[in-house]
Amino acid sequence: MKEYTLGILDEEETEIEVIETCFENEFNIITISSINSVDDLINIIKEEKIDVLSIDYKLKDHNSNIPYNGDYFFTEIMERFGDFPAFVLTRDVENARNQSKKINPRFIVDKEDIHKFMLDKFKEEKNKFIEDLQFEIVVHRNKIAEDVAELQELQELMDSQDLSGSDQNRYMELNNRIEKSISGYSQIPMTYFSKETNDRLDDLIQKTEDLLNKLEEK
Repeated sequence: MKEYTLGILDEEETEIEVIETCFENEFNIITISSINSVDDLINIIKEEKIDVLSIDYKLKDHNSNIPYNGDYFFTEIMERFGDFPAFVLTRDVENARNQSKKINPRFIVDKEDIHKFMLDKFKEEKNKFIEDLQFEIVVHRNKIAEDVAELQELQELMDSQDLSGSDQNRYMELNNRIEKSISGYSQIPMTYFSKETNDRLDDLIQKTEDLLNKLEEK
């Protein structure tokens, strides 16, 4: 069992085989054959514990049963999780970059490059690409770990004294951010502390305890 898992969202069997062959020595591989919505994709990411996602740019063009192309799923995943290691594969990088204004160009990868990685003479480039993916995963995990550590500090502080207004807002912000990172959803409204009541605070404490328990189970 490898340390990291790569999810492949693609409809072309030949491309899936190339990606699998290229990365199977470094990643556990999960192939996502079909989805109908972003929620479907999020559920698969969580269930399969996917760390990084490869998304075909022309999903809808290759399979009319899929409602959107890869750029849509990429931007939605970034929005829902707040951040997530992923890249979009295409045969026309320039066109994809021109059409997909919300995707950082460095996350748009030429399929031809992946094919080249199969050749020994491109071994160095392949290793660099893999290192970059693994670095993105580590950075993503570290961000979550830092948020969790800060949240736990505030939780301990809350056990001994009342939190200031700014600490309460930070407590709420961290809850939301961590919840998004692990589930794709924010569950605490931003107006949560508009009325400071013990019931609201007790409810938030319970949400935090549940959230930290979820993280321990991962």
